[in-house]
Amino acid sequence: MDLKNKVALVTGAASGIGYNYCSYLLFNGVKVAFCDIDKTKCQSIVDEFSKKYGQNNVLAVYCDVTDNLSFENAFKSCIDYFKKLDIVINNAGIFNETMKDWNKTMEINYGGVVRGTMLALKYMGTPFGGKGGTVVQTASIAGLMSNIWIAPMYRSTKRAVVEYTRAVGDPRTFQHFNVRIMAICPGFTDTPLLEGDRVHQHLIKEFYEVAQKFANNFPLQSPESVGKALIEILQQGSTGDIWVVENDENPRLANLPVYSY
Repeated sequence: MDLKNKVALVTGAASGIGYNYCSYLLFNGVKVAFCDIDKTKCQSIVDEFSKKYGQNNVLAVYCDVTDNLSFENAFKSCIDYFKKLDIVINNAGIFNETMKDWNKTMEINYGGVVRGTMLALKYMGTPFGGKGGTVVQTASIAGLMSNIWIAPMYRSTKRAVVEYTRAVGDPRTFQHFNVRIMAICPGFTDTPLLEGDRVHQHLIKEFYEVAQKFANNFPLQSPESVGKALIEILQQGSTGDIWVVENDENPRLANLPVYSY
């Protein structure tokens, strides 16, 4: 895939992995709509990138991925500004295991991906007048691990993203819509999700010590490595692919079971 002069819409673009996605996309000649619920921070970042890449190549858009109208308006704003859309990166995500706000994890991590994918098919799919394109979801290596009983909400949403991507990314879907759909599963990455005291974020507080010890056994990779991997996946990936990026290494295809029917 030749990336030069393509247009990408990226959710959760104002920090962490999303920020690095945008940085690498711009470096490779892609025009980028930075979409985030924090419009002020998003605009500040876009102002900085515009100095290097030009104002015509970047756009800041308010986007709440849990709200259908807000999310679709982000798509419309991107297309109005750049006159087309080629790539959608469903990256927005949170980590929240609390009794009070567990539903936000479901609504953002999984619901946001499904909304973003459906909008991508609507605006890029050939049956609706689009010219085709690519969708990449940010899942997590946590969604591929078995026999791990910590962070059940986060892990299950990321596993759901993996399975949703495998299903909707089936080649028959691609043949109909001409939209390639893939997922990227970062390993433990140094992002804002890992900052601060996380005791309150575990459903059972006594699990915190075990969870912390578990996480400490895995080296953190830089978010830049995930941003760089995105470019390789966009250039080489096939629809339905699930890619793993960990330990600052090159991306590799996940070893997942395949069933014929």
